[in-house]
Amino acid sequence: MRPLATIIHDSLSWYGEDEHGGRAHDLLGTRCDPYINAVLAGAQYDFHCHSNLVRAVAPFGLAESDVHDVINIFQVTGLDEQGRYFMNPSPAQKGDALEFLAEQDLLMALSTCPGGDLSAWGFGSDSEQEMIKCCRPLHVQVYRLKDEGLLQNVGWKPSTVSAYKGMHGVFSPMGEPSQRK
Repeated sequence: MRPLATIIHDSLSWYGEDEHGGRAHDLLGTRCDPYINAVLAGAQYDFHCHSNLVRAVAPFGLAESDVHDVINIFQVTGLDEQGRYFMNPSPAQKGDALEFLAEQDLLMALSTCPGGDLSAWGFGSDSEQEMIKCCRPLHVQVYRLKDEGLLQNVGWKPSTVSAYKGMHGVFSPMGEPSQRK
């Protein structure tokens, strides 16, 4: 396993765990998509985070199946006492930031949640206008180190490909080519 990026600064690190058990920067949930929207609201709508990400990677020759795991930056989520997933309003304010160190070349696609900061929530056309009122813009900056040797000088090493070459315990009935007689 190789790291893609490392978080080196988080202005919401103070948040910790809230009274409901929620934490910032959701890794529990995924992104909303038109498939779930059709189930929950019975509507066809193609401007969910998943759809936004699919459109963002298309110019790079990637398809919907290439869009996978996400980190919902600034989103507060958790599991309640019954193990149900929940979302709480984000505490993020103007100027809050998450800073990453790219451990290798990356293509990152961003989508702001059409649900805004989640202080208003709902599905269907009646609630969408209320949700838009709590949407916030994102500002993205990408930097390149002036001193390319800086990271090596403090002991950082580029990630390496995992040495694991197995088949997760699954073996071909014919055996591996090197094991055939």
